[in-house]
Amino acid sequence: MTLRVDDATEKILAWIVGSLRSARQDVGISQNALSAGLPVRGRAISEWETGSMEPTLDHLMQWSHELGQRLVIVGRDGEPRNGSPRFRAGETWEVFERRRLASPLRNHRLASRLTQEELGQLVGVSRDSIQRWEHARVPPRPIALMVWAHKLECSVALQPL
Repeated sequence: MTLRVDDATEKILAWIVGSLRSARQDVGISQNALSAGLPVRGRAISEWETGSMEPTLDHLMQWSHELGQRLVIVGRDGEPRNGSPRFRAGETWEVFERRRLASPLRNHRLASRLTQEELGQLVGVSRDSIQRWEHARVPPRPIALMVWAHKLECSVALQPL
């Protein structure tokens, strides 16, 4: 299967990356200084900001957090959709954040009466991928998160912490 990326989802990812670049510049932090709080070198941030490389979802979440923002799922009305997960004992921040993003998408899938198989066909991935994403076992690539949300008539946005 092939991930079904359209112009709208590519634009959302580009907007998020552009917003993070602008936020970094607005506070006067260099790419190297920002990378000190992330598990990457400044060169990686440069590659993300220019679009020559896509960050992992965990890196995108960390990058956002370092700039005082977080990724959120929003509905068609522009309002954040919260699944209200709670931290689990021994859970890392990254896994919690993945669950926080996945929960409203899973809830929307269930409310839409779509199976994981049906959603996988819409997104262009296997049922197993949808299952792993919903349980935060394996993070989707950022562009896959955008497609997943888009196919459920939602979107991914940035929100101040």
